[in-house]
Amino acid sequence: MRRTARWPLWDKSLCRCGSWSGPLLLIDVEDNCLAQASAGARYIALSYTWGVDGQSACTTHENISRLKERNGLHHIASGLPRTIDEAMVFVRQIGERYLWVDRFCIVQDESIAKQSQLDAMGNIYAGAFFTIVAAQGRSASGQLYDDRPLLRLKADPTPVGSPNTKSTRHILLDPSQYLMKTTYYSRAWTFQEYLFSKRRVVFQSDTVNWECLCSAWHESQDPSNTSKISISHLANEPPLTGFKTTPWPDMFRYARLVSLFNQRNLTYPEDVLEAFAGIFSHLSRTFPGGFLSGLPVMCFDAALLWQPYTSTTRRRSAKRSALDAVLPSWSWAGWAGDMNSESWRSAACYLYESNELDETQSPTQCSWETKSSVTWSYSLILTSPHRLIKMPIQFDRTNSSLPSGWVAKASLDRAETLFYHACDPAQPFRCPIPIRDQHVAHMPPISARYLHCHTSRAFLAAGSIHHSSASLSLAMELLTPGTKQWAGVLRLAYEIEDMDPNASLELIEISTGSVTRYRREELR
Repeated sequence: MRRTARWPLWDKSLCRCGSWSGPLLLIDVEDNCLAQASAGARYIALSYTWGVDGQSACTTHENISRLKERNGLHHIASGLPRTIDEAMVFVRQIGERYLWVDRFCIVQDESIAKQSQLDAMGNIYAGAFFTIVAAQGRSASGQLYDDRPLLRLKADPTPVGSPNTKSTRHILLDPSQYLMKTTYYSRAWTFQEYLFSKRRVVFQSDTVNWECLCSAWHESQDPSNTSKISISHLANEPPLTGFKTTPWPDMFRYARLVSLFNQRNLTYPEDVLEAFAGIFSHLSRTFPGGFLSGLPVMCFDAALLWQPYTSTTRRRSAKRSALDAVLPSWSWAGWAGDMNSESWRSAACYLYESNELDETQSPTQCSWETKSSVTWSYSLILTSPHRLIKMPIQFDRTNSSLPSGWVAKASLDRAETLFYHACDPAQPFRCPIPIRDQHVAHMPPISARYLHCHTSRAFLAAGSIHHSSASLSLAMELLTPGTKQWAGVLRLAYEIEDMDPNASLELIEISTGSVTRYRREELR
């Protein structure tokens, strides 16, 4: 007799506090149905491109009971998308039982449970035994793998460049280059899925390859002269994630992630913060205060200074009303395009930049500094209560008393005092910063539409528009009204045609700052 266990669909209290960090549902590939996930269950995850037919088959509050019945997935009226169907076959053929697929393992019309699972995307992909990366087709209706005879090319030790040979290095390099040209690689949702996966089986360009934290294999390689990988060893190793982070907030790393992610495509632009939610949740363990609409709370006023590297496009809601979408103009999330990671240098001024090219030379530190001059609060909607944005006070280098866990040492050239924390004794800092206990639960990201403050404003005249020397975007000269004296430069987020030379521009103060006029800073 088949024994069935009955669990509630989800515990809403767990979803609210964020204590559930793994899948709620899994696909049972043997019984072809949804199954409640149990703690510690081994599963394979699927990372793929939904495509325009993304809503054709998914789990909803209405059909979940039917999908949990045996063979329930085969009774879907529109049929299983081919990529998912073939992924289930693949998992069953290698002797595994459970597969996690977002469109079926997340109830799409239950907002509380759905947001909880989106926040946990990093944990879900990191917790998978491995991830199937379906980069062969352009949508979920495409095939997982081209059905063809296996072509094996023996790795040749002949030096690279010799005629009619293919080295192991080139055999592995080619798939990486091809992957970057696929539709899969251009999609925003797949960014964090690929990033967090600690092991990947990648189907692309009519080939398959394996990637993990210690090895990479391609089907064209000859493994005869290479030691075998122990599957039992993989099963017993401690859980890791492909996305390794420091135990302290790394703004340089975060700026780079945003720059790479924001160039990817979204079918629905209003999904931008949700597609990055797993990274927000993961980094909130080290970023005090978490993230507010894509900006780190710990350095919020400096994070507001983000600038585009290329001309950007304003994101507009495609499936929700403008009131339901969260696409604030004051965040990078409200604009599609490459963000200039250099514009966040003042937000990372606490980091000591070592000279990696020449250790005998003193490092060239950034002189950019941003100081708070405005008190900020936010609200989810205009009529909801204003909540204060609290930034740390430990960024002040003049503070004579050191917080717990910090020690001060002179730099090698004794030019300045450096600070070290017990969480990473080898990492130098230019000032003490708040260090968050990573064992404390993550902080779910906050999505807010509006900022509120009392500040000062000024009206300046628009000047000439020219190409910026620091990026590929355009810059506009700012002039004082009447006298037309030079007052500054404004980097433009998008191209402006036929600007009225008499146009008056309103600017508001968001912070104060300074930069030393070194030649190296002018080049930035």
